[in-house]
Amino acid sequence: MAVLYDRFGGLLYSIIFRAVRDQSTAEDLVQETFFRIWNRIHTFDAEKGRLEPWLVTVARNRAFDHLRSVRGAATELTSFDELERAGHFAIASGPRTDHVVQRRAVEQALTSLNETQREVIELTHFEGMTQAEIADKLHKPLGTVKGLVRSALRVLREAAEGSAAQ
Repeated sequence: MAVLYDRFGGLLYSIIFRAVRDQSTAEDLVQETFFRIWNRIHTFDAEKGRLEPWLVTVARNRAFDHLRSVRGAATELTSFDELERAGHFAIASGPRTDHVVQRRAVEQALTSLNETQREVIELTHFEGMTQAEIADKLHKPLGTVKGLVRSALRVLREAAEGSAAQ
């Protein structure tokens, strides 16, 4: 864990700090993130992906969990508009505006998924679960979960391409 912390602690802190905009809270959340990593490291599978993106996902999820709990909306994803109004993301012209447009396009694309597709995308990308963990949780065969993820990503890609063309 010390090696992981030394290598990735700064990166995870910067990701969390950008979301919460408070040094003390970010430091606490980094500690909680590494605690989660410690407890879930057995779920990481190097054959399915690299370690760094998995760690980043855990950190991002912890930051979003915190933001949701602060706003009292623990059961719903925090919308980007809510984060903007709360001052967590500054809107300006230029590259940041492009990010806002992309974020809204992704949010819109998520609405094009059916319930099962959305659930597997939320579990993989927002909760950092592996496909094997999702199969166990949903009581579905691993091949079915893999198919759901592929089809959901295809729908998202098509929705994003359609949005970009507009």
